[in-house]
Amino acid sequence: MKYLKGLRNYIINSVSVLKDWLLKILERIISLNAVNPAHGGPGEEARANYIQEILENMGLTVTRYELKDDKGINRPSLITEIGSGDTIWIIAHIDTVSPGNGWTGDPFKLRIDGNKVIGRGVNDNGLGIISSLLLLKRIIEENIEINYKLKVGFVADEEAGSKYGLKYLVKKGVFQKGERAIVPDAGKPDGSEVEIAEKGILWLKFITKGKQAHGSLPNKGDNAFLKSMRFALDLYETLHKEFCEEDPLFDPKVSTFEPTKKDKNVDSVNIIPGEDVHYWDCRVLPRYCLEEVLEIVKKVATKYDTSYEILVKEEASNVDPNDWIVQKLVSAIRDELKVEPKIVGIGGGTFAGILRKIGIPAVVWHIGSDTEHQPDEWELIDNYIKNANVLLRLLRS
Repeated sequence: MKYLKGLRNYIINSVSVLKDWLLKILERIISLNAVNPAHGGPGEEARANYIQEILENMGLTVTRYELKDDKGINRPSLITEIGSGDTIWIIAHIDTVSPGNGWTGDPFKLRIDGNKVIGRGVNDNGLGIISSLLLLKRIIEENIEINYKLKVGFVADEEAGSKYGLKYLVKKGVFQKGERAIVPDAGKPDGSEVEIAEKGILWLKFITKGKQAHGSLPNKGDNAFLKSMRFALDLYETLHKEFCEEDPLFDPKVSTFEPTKKDKNVDSVNIIPGEDVHYWDCRVLPRYCLEEVLEIVKKVATKYDTSYEILVKEEASNVDPNDWIVQKLVSAIRDELKVEPKIVGIGGGTFAGILRKIGIPAVVWHIGSDTEHQPDEWELIDNYIKNANVLLRLLRS
C-alpha cells in the first residue's frame, strides 16, 4: 500500500512539474507576436528564435531554413530529429492569425483560469508546438527508447498559404520518399477524430467593372456594386447546383462556395461605384477537379463584366485509411485515451494536404478545444500533455 501511495504521489508530482514547465514556455510563446505578415503581423522570427533556444538547450541540433517574403520579412522554419528507423514527422506551424475583435483581455498575454489557458495561438497551433516540445523533453530527460526516427518541424506561414514555410521546405528537398507525417492541427475535444482527407481550396478575387456617376443620376452610370451583387447570387446558385454531390466523410458533406471579404469601393454615399471588388472561399469535395469549378466561374463572370484572380488553389488530398501511420495512430489513441477514433475528412487546409501531394502519407490529429481563430481562444492545460502521451505511445509501438 505504501508503494502504491508513493507511486501515485510520484505521478502527481511529475505531472505538476510538466505543467509548470509547459506553462512557462507557453506564456513566453504567446507573448511573442507571430501573426502572419499577410494578416498585418510581424511574422515568426522572434518565436522561432525562442523555440530554437529551447531545442538547443535540450541538446538537440536544429536546422534552420529562412526565406524573406515579399515584404522583406524573414520567415524562419526549424527542424530537429531524434531516434532511428522509419521516419515519422510531427509538424507544427508557428504563425498565427490576427486577434480580431471581441477579446476580453490582451490576446498576447497568457491568462490562466484553472485548467484553462487563454491567448491567441494557445490552440492554433500552440497545441502542436507545446506537445512537440513536451514530447522531445520527455524522450530526452526520461531516456525513452523510440522505434522510429522522429523529425519535428516548427514551420512558418501556414495561415497564409505556406509559400514561405512548408512549400519552401518541399522545394528544398527536406522530405523523402517513404516518410510519414502527423500534423497536430485539428481534432476533437476527446481526440476521437483522425483526419485523412481535405477538400480542394479556391480563394478567388472578383473585380466587377461599371461606370462611376452621381448617386442621384444612376441612369448616367453603371453601378458596379449592383452588378457585383447580382453576379454573386447567380454564381452562388449555379455552383451549388453544379457541384451538389455529398460525401459523408466530410462535415459539411457538400462542397461549399462562400462570398466573404469585400473591398471598399467609393468614399461617399452619393457616388455610384465604377468598380467593385469582393472575395470567395470555396471548399470542393475530392470527386471534383478545381478546373471544373473555374470553368463555371468564368462562364458566369463573363455575363456581369467581372474578371477574377486566383489567390489560392489547392487540389483535394487524401491518404489511404489502411496506411500504417493511420492504423498506428488509431491504435495509440484507442489505447491511451480509451476512445474509438473516427476517420474523417475536413474542409480546412493543413500542412497534410501539401505533404500528400508529394507522396508523404500525412494524417491530422489532436485533442483540442475547437477555438481556433476565435476571440478569447482557449485550451485545456491537460490537452498538451494528453497529445504528447498519445504521440509517445505511437513512437514506442
